[in-house]
Amino acid sequence: MGGTIDWTLRGFHNRTGNDVTNFTIIDIPGRGLNFSRGNLPAFTNAAGITFDIRYTVYGSDEVHTFLSGIDASRPFTFSLPQSGNLRYTNIGLFFGNVPADFGLGNEIVLTFVAGTGAPNNELINRFVVRYDNVEHECRTTERPTVVPRPTPSPAPPSPGRLPQTGLDSRIPLLLGGLALSALMSVAAVIIIRKHKKENVS
Repeated sequence: MGGTIDWTLRGFHNRTGNDVTNFTIIDIPGRGLNFSRGNLPAFTNAAGITFDIRYTVYGSDEVHTFLSGIDASRPFTFSLPQSGNLRYTNIGLFFGNVPADFGLGNEIVLTFVAGTGAPNNELINRFVVRYDNVEHECRTTERPTVVPRPTPSPAPPSPGRLPQTGLDSRIPLLLGGLALSALMSVAAVIIIRKHKKENVS
């Protein structure tokens, strides 16, 4: 959790062959996807076209306008206000009237922070395109991202006990060996002294 995920939106251009009205691209992030920023291209056939960025948040149907009058013929990067607990449910780009092939070959990259609450632990993002008062469901080429479950941390050592390591486990043997060597040295000294006394007498 807490890692970033880039989601790329493609295939959203005006493919009707005619001008359309109220052209809109709306991203709908699923639970567990917390919006971080959006990287927008210089849209194809966008001369003289501007757009607004609008959004809704979880628990409210109110549509908020973040920015207006953005030049669609230039790349643009944006982030939305974030208090830490805000979850965006819709992030929309509202262009108004656009010509045929508007947006052809373009890509939008949206970056999210992976959070909690994703159904079946899968992060899913979808988006729609609206024009002429008709909504079209679009599919991203991205597959759902599976969030690994956190691995439990190992239990801390008991108070007063050091964790066992290879060296720790050998300490009693080392001390025992030293003690045995010391006893053998003392015994050897006693035998030598006794031997010397016998020689003197």
